[in-house]
Amino acid sequence: MEDHIGTEKVVHGQQWGTLHGGYFSDPAIARPFVETAKIILAKSPADIVVDLGGGTGFLLNQLASHQIDSDVALVNVDCSESQLDLTDENSISSVCTSIGEFRRSTIATERKRCFFLMRSVLHYLGENGVTPFLRHLRDQAKEGEFFLHQSASFDNENDSACLNDLYRHMRTHKWYPTVNDLTKRLADSGWRVIATTPAPTLLLTSDDLGLRYALNTNDLVRIRDTMARAFGEMNSVFQITPSGFQANLHYHIYTCVAVPL
Repeated sequence: MEDHIGTEKVVHGQQWGTLHGGYFSDPAIARPFVETAKIILAKSPADIVVDLGGGTGFLLNQLASHQIDSDVALVNVDCSESQLDLTDENSISSVCTSIGEFRRSTIATERKRCFFLMRSVLHYLGENGVTPFLRHLRDQAKEGEFFLHQSASFDNENDSACLNDLYRHMRTHKWYPTVNDLTKRLADSGWRVIATTPAPTLLLTSDDLGLRYALNTNDLVRIRDTMARAFGEMNSVFQITPSGFQANLHYHIYTCVAVPL
């Protein structure tokens, strides 16, 4: 995962808020996730809300502005110092570490209850890394604690295969499962999925992808032509444009609870 972070540091910091049309800094786009978090906290109060891979702390700021209990501690866990530098230190604590190295003991005593958040992070782990991480996180959680995450995932295998092929051509090992596959991996790792709901789709343009993954014009033309030959224009996830291409990354919000191991 850290290899991806290193490549993408060019878009960390202030530029992150404008990337992909401002998707990751738009309160309206984040609202379904934040509202779901509020409902969970109302039904199952926590002492600490932990955002894993929380970047600039945007989601925690949104949650704090929605009048949650002021006694709830907010912790942002991220391995990018330039992202954490933008976190509001007055209301959010920061922990600079990778999600794979995260330990509950770093942020909570035994008696504290935690609520884990994550948005658009699991795909960084690659196909072989998702299940080990989910098991690692379950090891950090207590039975009955919640894990709410918005993860890129697709309703059908063809759309999943298309996006995975696109990212391989961009020289990254990010991986996008189907909803059924991810639900099974969560269950096998000790997380019961209570609900799965669609979240706003992220529009990916070839210009933004070129900046994010250090791809030049020739790279983007090669990728466009290769994808067109392999998949044609799959209207739900991949389209050719006059100057390149665009793709639609589908997201779902997963409400999960830790079950006995």
